[in-house]
Amino acid sequence: MRYALLSTTTIALVATVSPAHAATLTWQNLRQGDSGRDVTTLQYLLREAGQTVDVDGIFGSGTNTAVRNFQAARGLSVDGIVGGNTWEALIKTVRQGDNNNAVRALQDQLRSGYGYSSVTVDGAFGPATNTAVRDFQTKRGLTVDGIVGLNTWQELVTGASTAPSGTTASLASQILNSSRITLGTSSSTTNGSPRQNMTDAAAGRLVTRGCNSNVNCGLQVALKRSMLEGVLSMANAGNSFFITSVAGGRHSTNSDHYAGLAIDIGIWNGTSLSTPNSAHTAARNACIAAGSDPSQTFNAYNDSSGGHNNHVHCAWN
Repeated sequence: MRYALLSTTTIALVATVSPAHAATLTWQNLRQGDSGRDVTTLQYLLREAGQTVDVDGIFGSGTNTAVRNFQAARGLSVDGIVGGNTWEALIKTVRQGDNNNAVRALQDQLRSGYGYSSVTVDGAFGPATNTAVRDFQTKRGLTVDGIVGLNTWQELVTGASTAPSGTTASLASQILNSSRITLGTSSSTTNGSPRQNMTDAAAGRLVTRGCNSNVNCGLQVALKRSMLEGVLSMANAGNSFFITSVAGGRHSTNSDHYAGLAIDIGIWNGTSLSTPNSAHTAARNACIAAGSDPSQTFNAYNDSSGGHNNHVHCAWN
């Protein structure tokens, strides 16, 4: 899986930006294969520009086609790479009273990327969105006017937001202490509950694997940084969830759980995942936005076997 890297190409602001704010901005380069929150932003902005594209946070072939069509229509280099020139052509200034897909892109950034849980992704730029924008502008040293123009968009897309840091032990400790993360205390295998797994990791110990075949019985594994960071990122983005399995439980022999790379989610933002419902999609999208591998992140709607009808499985690389 590829992650979006910060572009090394910088571009001067266009003439519509006042001289007081004229600067050289750096943007995220996005391309096919990337995923996450900024891809979601891209997809909403493409929709606002009249392109037909799914908003799923995954830069697949459909998004690639939409980007190329947009680039061709705007006289840009048609390469499918969303760099500075393409970002600036896509950006639309929004303010209170607007209602469109660009506002949805803004709201998703504020809510999922920066923890403004009072913001609803509904496309309507109302008082709650205005308050969040002004708070964001204040914290980023921007002009506090509630207007989301080029400078505010650039801070939203490229700014560090909810990325956790620390050793793997400290990351596990942060998960244990998070009020938004509930760790199950039972397991079908000895010492394999999510809370015990995380307690062992926080103490710097290997964690006990679950067992569904002799190849895994009695073995231990280190929980991987990518998974721990992803779990914290989802909580830092304002989500609350219940984890039913980490490395314990009974899974297939080569499961990502037994590699310390996966979690199962049983409750998402107060909604049980015991049956297929909209929270399945929300939880899967949040995992992908937090860096999980889309091809290894399953719910009731992308697993035809029915094996994930009562939980969402998220695995990192």
